[in-house]
Amino acid sequence: SISRLSPSGSVSPVFSTDPLIPVGICQTKDGGLLVTLVDNMLGLYQLNSESRRLVRHMTLRGNIIREYEYQEDGQTRLFKWPLKVTQNSNTDICVINKKSKNTRELVILSFSGSLKSVYPEQNQRDMFFYLSDVVCDSYSNIIVSEPYNSSVHLLSPAGQFMRYLLTENQVSSPYSMSLKKSTLWIGDCQGLVKVFQYKP
Repeated sequence: SISRLSPSGSVSPVFSTDPLIPVGICQTKDGGLLVTLVDNMLGLYQLNSESRRLVRHMTLRGNIIREYEYQEDGQTRLFKWPLKVTQNSNTDICVINKKSKNTRELVILSFSGSLKSVYPEQNQRDMFFYLSDVVCDSYSNIIVSEPYNSSVHLLSPAGQFMRYLLTENQVSSPYSMSLKKSTLWIGDCQGLVKVFQYKP
């Protein structure tokens, strides 16, 4: 289910996603929600015709606006295990997709649902590319964290690598991130949160 946490700390359920399990969530530019959903916790990477792995655009009351599950051919799946999701300031949808136990990629979709790009490109992938979170700045640049190599990557709005924003000299095992204006919070795998001034 999707619940609301008030500033005072009280939790109230808003709507159910049953039988699908919500994994990631963000608010959209139009005031709705994007929710990553999976059908079950078994057979993570063994999909069949009945499997559901998708991003759902919803209202705050739980009404479904649109689902992103397949590419434009209606048959090729967009996701194997969608995790974190955010909407860029250019309205693109950025999703961390888990391909296997040790491999994750960034899938970038237009708001209309067409696949724009995947990072990293197929010929640049290795077996331990493990993206853990994604945020976007006011210029629509994309920032992804990669804990295995203790790095934070800065990508163009199209998903092209521009440079390493942070490396192991500045941050160790970055796992979760939040960016508000010029302040970037990064939490590591040991529970330490570092705060950086962000300059695109």
